[in-house]
Amino acid sequence: MARKGRDLEKIISLLEGALQQSGIQLKSPDFLPDKDTGEPREVDISLRGRIGSSDILAIIECRDRDATQDVTWIEQLICKRSSVNADKVLAVSSSKFSEPARIKAEKNN
Repeated sequence: MARKGRDLEKIISLLEGALQQSGIQLKSPDFLPDKDTGEPREVDISLRGRIGSSDILAIIECRDRDATQDVTWIEQLICKRSSVNADKVLAVSSSKFSEPARIKAEKNN
């Protein structure tokens, strides 16, 4: 049986390999300051880079659960994206997403 977190480590390894020459920095886990509280917020993976003259921050949050992921998790990630000033957030799940979760994610980029 694979140890807990091994799938996330595989994702990170694949991303690191793909981004090796791009100048994008990957960190996992990462702790980003909350713009409202100043407290550090943990994210599973952060990606930082530059596109043209703009600095970009994307975060990736992962869940390894049997249950279908619902709209509540997506809403939490939308709020977290704002709180840590991320440009993008990506939700990765080993299970499915509910239709309301997909709609909410799509409407919020």
